[in-house]
Amino acid sequence: MVDHGRISLKGVNVFYGKNQVLKDISLNIPAHSITVIIGPSGCGKTTLLKCFNRLLDEVEEARVEGEILFDGQNIYAPEVDVTQVRKRMGLLSQKPQVLPMSIYENVAFGPRIHGLQNKKKIDHVVEKYLRLAGLWDEVKARLSEPASRLSIGQQQRLCLARGLAVEPEILLCDEPTSALDPQSSRNVEAQLLRLKENYTIVLVTHILRQARRLADYVAFLYLGELIEFGPASEVLTSPQDPRTRAYITGEIS
Repeated sequence: MVDHGRISLKGVNVFYGKNQVLKDISLNIPAHSITVIIGPSGCGKTTLLKCFNRLLDEVEEARVEGEILFDGQNIYAPEVDVTQVRKRMGLLSQKPQVLPMSIYENVAFGPRIHGLQNKKKIDHVVEKYLRLAGLWDEVKARLSEPASRLSIGQQQRLCLARGLAVEPEILLCDEPTSALDPQSSRNVEAQLLRLKENYTIVLVTHILRQARRLADYVAFLYLGELIEFGPASEVLTSPQDPRTRAYITGEIS
């Protein structure tokens, strides 16, 4: 049995209008580990990820049923502050979206929004999270330059630093290396492996090799259903369900 994590899904269903995209998803995300969500295109991986920080609130006609518990509280309860939910759950998307400002200001932006004004403290935050993202040594002499001048791989690590700077507890990663070259992908993967000691990471990928490199736990989705969930060493090598086995061996894609 997988130990209960800090996030628990209970009977989660998602609809876009009359179309049901996720069907009765229940699972526990273990803390301080990397849980990778795999499955064919269109199976609901990104939709599931967006449930965690209520990004589906922004999608017209999207409806979520069931419970997602974070520290025992249902994040879809009426009294929940959505801004606080999103602060606690950082998102790293497929394509890096740097802010139209300097490298320094990209990282400082979030802490300033949340009330940090002391210059020395902001300097410390910027350096701390650029280091955590594995970017400090590459940019420390050019912090005032526009972030748009960085390579795509550097921009993705800057987005990671920016997300970490608001001190989330969960990192949600939606195919974070899909737009990157192999070396940049390895750099991002290396940082994620280091970060799992202090963060709970949920990552969507369509690359099975990446799942094998990163995953502590694997959730396999197929046609909106959770088919199998468990330790990566079991799901990726000895899957219990024939549909999981067919996906891993390339019979379905």
